Amino acid sequence: MAARASDMTPIDDQPLRPRGTARILYVSDPSSVARKLLPDPVREQDLRRWVDIVADSGVDIFDQEVFSMGWTVYWQSDRYEYDRRPQHRRFLPLLAEGIQPLDILIDQAHKRGMRFVAGLRVNDNHGHQAREQGVGIAEYIESNPHLQLKDFPAGEYYELSEPLDFSFPEVREFTLGVVQELCARFAIDGIELCYRDHAYFPPHKGKERAGLMTELVRQIRATLDERGSALLGARVFSTIAECTWLGLDAPAWIAEGLLDYISPQDSMYADFSVPYAEWATLTRGCECMLYPGLLPWTSFRARNRRGQSPISADTARALAQTMYRAGADGLSPYNHFVPTLWHPPFYPQAMQVFHQLRDPEAIAGRERHYIFDPTWAGMTGFGAEGKCSTGAVKAQKILLDRGDPPAAGEYLFYLYEDLTQTHHATLMFRGTGMTENDRLEICLNGHLIPDEAIGRTLPSDAQPTSEEDLTRAEGEKRLPCFPERGWYDLRPEPGPAFSTRWFSLSAAMAVDGENILSVALVAGDAQAEGPIVIDEVEVWVDPR
Repeated sequence: MAARASDMTPIDDQPLRPRGTARILYVSDPSSVARKLLPDPVREQDLRRWVDIVADSGVDIFDQEVFSMGWTVYWQSDRYEYDRRPQHRRFLPLLAEGIQPLDILIDQAHKRGMRFVAGLRVNDNHGHQAREQGVGIAEYIESNPHLQLKDFPAGEYYELSEPLDFSFPEVREFTLGVVQELCARFAIDGIELCYRDHAYFPPHKGKERAGLMTELVRQIRATLDERGSALLGARVFSTIAECTWLGLDAPAWIAEGLLDYISPQDSMYADFSVPYAEWATLTRGCECMLYPGLLPWTSFRARNRRGQSPISADTARALAQTMYRAGADGLSPYNHFVPTLWHPPFYPQAMQVFHQLRDPEAIAGRERHYIFDPTWAGMTGFGAEGKCSTGAVKAQKILLDRGDPPAAGEYLFYLYEDLTQTHHATLMFRGTGMTENDRLEICLNGHLIPDEAIGRTLPSDAQPTSEEDLTRAEGEKRLPCFPERGWYDLRPEPGPAFSTRWFSLSAAMAVDGENILSVALVAGDAQAEGPIVIDEVEVWVDPR
């Protein structure tokens, strides 16, 4: 196998320290930048300016996704169809002159000292949006219905696209051909395979057919090895169990030396509960780097409650701290551009936090805000409430029934913090249906929190939708993205009333790693009805 690039190899064998020198792997999706940053028509200087913005933000590896939904973007091919969507027509004047926008991106990335990776969306699920735009879907997918996956579980989201079945050799050859053409025509430094969509094999067949996808990854690795030190990365679902169910044998890809990096992540949300340490166990014994995905929202609920507003810099630092301390070598901003379509500080200002996130010492010196909330609670698009496309339920909660105190429950969360090295830390949790008169017994890792040390609020923390938000949303075009809400609604989601409890954390009670918050309802408010649901826990850490 060909030698790997020097900046991707370990610099030492000490655990939990990032290896190599590449820290930030930035992913630009096929359309967001084209729609909202680049002008129409696009000129060469516009593309170079875009790359400069990325480089000036401290990015080491630039991944521009260049193939999705059976279409090429930023390049044209005799074999593969060019993206029909309106946002990609702005590149046609350059293409008519014989200039491939992809060549410009690669050239400028190299001039700015970045590695350039060409990303492939494997079974991208945005076909419904292309249909809404009136352009249909790729000819290859449309004309080969027998190669499409069928018999999905109940759920509206499963019906929004026509994914291909990788059981068929024709589908695997179609994908391999894209890699081969990119390698033959462009001076790319590598390929990323982005697996973030509904399925790749028929339901319940993923595990038994995983060898077919592994063989495709081997073929892609061999294609890249012909180029010498070209990188191969894979973006996969957050847990090994989810990957296994889908037929993505990521542990085998790592063990076999097929990958230079892997980026586990939820498909949409920045989940603090991803078992990053399990992934680090796989990567630390080899040269495969671990770059977990850093996404712009923490949960489906938070995304809508806050009107699509992205996570704060404090929360991004907390995520990075979690990743590094669990064994990551860097991190990978993904979908980062999307919320800045609507919210300040927009680009390029929104990217400047990357300079902090690439440096674990800089992160340790700034405040960090951890948010543990139910990633997919409120989502019904994949069947049962709280389920994501893999079938995993990501909606942890404590349920306290008022009918029979002392009802009790536990909430597990990862907090990679040495509190002896901090100035102050506070833990807060919200209880929907809880009032200030409910008497609770609260323990952290078996340590009882005295009642006098616990702060509380009145049950008046509901976040209603304002008239201003209603008016603004009515005047904006929305895409059909959330079936349960009807449209891609930019309005904050009204929330039920809840009460909040908080207390100061000490090094004696908190664990550097997995923590257990235990809550028991000792005596319920006689005026209150219904259960108490505790599913949002937050921690603030202020460094010395």
